[in-house]
Amino acid sequence: MSDSVESALAGFFQRHIQASGLIDHGIIEYDPEWQSPCQSGNENEGKINWKPVKRSTSESLNNIEIALEVQLHPDIHSFYTAFYAPTLEAYWQGDLLSLIQVWNEDDFAILQENMLGHLMMKRKLKQQASVFIATTDNDEYLISVLNKTGEVMLEKVGCEPHLKLADSISEFIDLLTFK
Repeated sequence: MSDSVESALAGFFQRHIQASGLIDHGIIEYDPEWQSPCQSGNENEGKINWKPVKRSTSESLNNIEIALEVQLHPDIHSFYTAFYAPTLEAYWQGDLLSLIQVWNEDDFAILQENMLGHLMMKRKLKQQASVFIATTDNDEYLISVLNKTGEVMLEKVGCEPHLKLADSISEFIDLLTFK
């Protein structure tokens, strides 16, 4: 697991919590049908506290690698297997995005299905492999990681990634801001 990605995520969560005016936990909408190991305390007026929870080191994306006969960049593994946390909004150079995270095991299964579909689409279109890590406020674009290099890119859905945002996931995360 990439320690730099894990450290960047831990820092991101802490910055997000502090930007919310809180000290040691975040607050998120409560859904009794969508529980997470990162929830803490009791539901209060439709909200619940959360803290990032380190995931088991045995969790991986190996099933995607086996299914597609591809090796995913180590930073992609780290990004999606380091913590349970909610998907959180942040800003990249003033543009709103949602940094995707894994809320619970069902969410991890859905994520893997979506990742598999994305990688299969890229293969069918004969485009370089990329894996999404964030959505943007424009449904036509997403933030992805080039599997070959680990670079973070802006990608129009169905097209080749076209704008480099950072050399790595950890660099990208460290540059995210909050309003």
